[in-house]
Amino acid sequence: MLSAGDPVREYVDSAVRHVLLRQGVLGIKVKIMKEWDPTGREGPKTPLPDVVTVHAPKDDESGVAQVAAGAPAAAAPAPAAAAPAYGAEAGFA
Repeated sequence: MLSAGDPVREYVDSAVRHVLLRQGVLGIKVKIMKEWDPTGREGPKTPLPDVVTVHAPKDDESGVAQVAAGAPAAAAPAPAAAAPAYGAEAGFA
């Protein structure tokens, strides 16, 4: 439920009523949150600000073409030599 900020003005309807009883006053508070309606007939037309839209990634044709054509072997870095096992240099292996 929204409780602060600008969307509260559009999305939340609230009402307060006080009932006088013999033993005292009883207060009732009601908050109703409206649903987003793109047409604006039954609810607010503006969407909530926390809506997240995920777009499909762009196709990068230049990077795909380089990999597909095959890069020369000289461009690839040579694998590093394996380090000796721990303690091998001191003769403990």
